[in-house]
Amino acid sequence: MFEAHIYAESSHTEAGLGIRSVKLNTPASCWHTHYQCNVRYWITSGKRQSRERLFLYVEFRHRDNSHGYKVIELPGGHIRVDQVQDIICRSSLSVQLDPLKTEQWCQSL
Repeated sequence: MFEAHIYAESSHTEAGLGIRSVKLNTPASCWHTHYQCNVRYWITSGKRQSRERLFLYVEFRHRDNSHGYKVIELPGGHIRVDQVQDIICRSSLSVQLDPLKTEQWCQSL
């Protein structure tokens, strides 16, 4: 006797590619290709002008070791991890961002 599992094509493909939705209000980190360091981010949902929005917060360290952050407003209610990482990598965060201090801070969490 054996047990058979049937997967839908989309779920099988997504699982195989490691594509997954972002969990809201859960901090994570990703590599920023321009600054060559990890940055912390989290996403929360909200509304602006009665439209459902996602707010992406990207946090980093400045040269003086203070915290800096950037908020990026996104349309919709769901987003995948790979999309978030692409958005973060295309975003200019701050001229004061210190890659070494940001990386050390991310590693300490």
